[in-house]
Amino acid sequence: MNNLKALSSLCNAIANTFYPDNSTIELVLFNEGIDPQAEATPKDETLFRVAIRLVIGYVESSRSENGVSTSVREDAIKESIKYWCNIYGLDAEDFIPESLRTMEDGSNLW
Repeated sequence: MNNLKALSSLCNAIANTFYPDNSTIELVLFNEGIDPQAEATPKDETLFRVAIRLVIGYVESSRSENGVSTSVREDAIKESIKYWCNIYGLDAEDFIPESLRTMEDGSNLW
């Protein structure tokens, strides 16, 4: 599995309504200095941190805008982040904001 697929899958595992597009994933991997096509490493902490940022940064009110639908409860997303932090051996408090930002009418931003 390459880093592109691993990051996409991890985002979906954390918030099962979130399917980030490949261009977004490639950009965040580029910004981290990670080759999207390189072989992924199991439990890569850097990929996990990037996945958390993507999940938190893409909360929307619509499922059609490549975001996490707010029909998924905010507390459920936070609990999922806590669960995955435990698996990665990280402190969830370092990742969970007090509240998630929600974009309304994301289509109008294009």
